[in-house]
Amino acid sequence: MKKRTIIRAMSFAVCFVAVIAIYAIIGNIQSAQYKSRLEAVYQQNLNQLAATLGEIETSLEKSEYASSGNMMNSISSDLYSQCMAAKSSLAALPIDQLNLSEAYKFLSQAGDYARYLSQKNEITDEDYDNLHALLEYAQKYSEFANPMLERCAGGAKISENQIGSESVANAKVSAFSLDFNTAEEAFENYPTLLYDGPYADAVLDKEPEINNAAEVSKERCQRIAAELIGTEPGALLYRSDENGKIPAYTFSYKYQTIAISKHGGKLLYIISDETVNTKNTTEENAVNKAKEFLKAAGYGNMVQSYYSIYDNICIINFAYSENNIVYYSDLIKVGVSLETGRIYSFEAFGYLTNHKGREAFEQPLDEETLAAMLPSSVTAVSTQLCVIPKENGTEAQCREFHCLSKKSGDEALIYLNAQTGAQEDILILLYSDNGVLTK
Repeated sequence: MKKRTIIRAMSFAVCFVAVIAIYAIIGNIQSAQYKSRLEAVYQQNLNQLAATLGEIETSLEKSEYASSGNMMNSISSDLYSQCMAAKSSLAALPIDQLNLSEAYKFLSQAGDYARYLSQKNEITDEDYDNLHALLEYAQKYSEFANPMLERCAGGAKISENQIGSESVANAKVSAFSLDFNTAEEAFENYPTLLYDGPYADAVLDKEPEINNAAEVSKERCQRIAAELIGTEPGALLYRSDENGKIPAYTFSYKYQTIAISKHGGKLLYIISDETVNTKNTTEENAVNKAKEFLKAAGYGNMVQSYYSIYDNICIINFAYSENNIVYYSDLIKVGVSLETGRIYSFEAFGYLTNHKGREAFEQPLDEETLAAMLPSSVTAVSTQLCVIPKENGTEAQCREFHCLSKKSGDEALIYLNAQTGAQEDILILLYSDNGVLTK
């Protein structure tokens, strides 16, 4: 065989091996990409399942406090949609591998029962018992899903059978300990401060009332800001004009930024960037400091509702009160440093957007009549007249009942329309070391 022929044959052989190697490499890359995409789909659906299970749990909790057909119909409609969404997420997961085959059966039954209730005019004690039983199962399956999310956050792969390999039935991992970066979707139902989440859009989505007040000069606003933080006007640095929904002048002093509304010259907000390292005072002292500051800032007749503590800062919610009626639309939040006792933050967007003269209640039903309209599954422990904002931008005159569930002992706020007795809203209360939360 000629030397040239040998070289040519060897070249073809080398090329053939190279081509095979390239195809093998491409195949491995494509396989890895497929596994990566599959894992992403799995984890996305697991996140969505956990989030929807949390929503189902909340809807079932609320159903225990619903007494009117309209409110139960609304909750049942939400519950049915949530069950269908959860089944969709579950169907995209390796159910047997994750030990979630019973969860699919639960979601089917809960969805069917929700549809059945949405067609009923009257809710019986048996219905409440069934709803409570479904709630216990919803809590059980939430406990199944949350540890899986935590394992995914730690690098485990669903596609490689690393999630369902250990028993999730015995895992008791709180949803609040999950990694927010990898399981963000699971926190759509995370509790929020009372009247700081459920009503935030309704409180702020309108033309602010304060914009009807007379304009105030920048110099006057600077003097107001200086007086409130206890310094001379010359010590404040003018920062900028804000031309948002509530136009304001902003100033800075040391670690604080202060905004005063151009109309009316009212304190709009204070933002601090100081780190609060320790706790040297009590929550009670913080509340008293906040009340004193509100009076000094010209915000009278404010009553404390609930508070929460984060990073050694006590954030207290206040609402306007007049003639023993609490107006939850007129909201102010005050943050107090538990290290120094000084005002750390302040926010009056809700108050300045909504506060105005209001007409008296129109022939409200008496307390006893409204209390008789509460569901038989609860006991009322306190009550007050109030006004709450609605999602459409209007307000509802209500009587608020602070209630206990007879079955679980859990607490909720039930709002009945003061004129008709119809349920306007239900908020479930959660108590923690950080304060009172709601969902």
